Amino acid sequence: MTAMDVSQAVMVALVVGGSVAVIVLAGVVLVRSRRPETARLFGRVVHRPRLWASAAVCCGAAGLLFEAREFMPRSWQESTHNLLGVLMLAFFVLFPAHLVSQWSAQRRQHR
Repeated sequence: MTAMDVSQAVMVALVVGGSVAVIVLAGVVLVRSRRPETARLFGRVVHRPRLWASAAVCCGAAGLLFEAREFMPRSWQESTHNLLGVLMLAFFVLFPAHLVSQWSAQRRQHR
C-alpha cells in the first residue's frame, strides 16, 4: 500500500463519515424540534429546521453517492451522475435560502 492509497482511503473515509454525520444530525434536528419554526443545534437556535435538514440531507446524500459511484455498475453511473447534479443543485438552492431565512429571523428578533 502506497502513501497515495492511504491518503485516498483517508479522504474516502472522511467524505463518507462526514456525509453520514450530516444526515444523522439532520435527523436529530428534526426529531428534537419541538416547534416547527425553531430548533436548537449545538446550543444555537436554528430557524426553519426542516429547510436546514433538507439542505443537509441533500449534501450528505450527494457525498455518499459520489463515493458509491465507483462501486456501481457502469450502466448506473450516468443516472447517478445526473442524480448527483440534482442533489447538489438542490443543496445550492436550499442552503442559501436557509441562510437568508436565518438572517432575517435574527434581525427580527433583535429589533
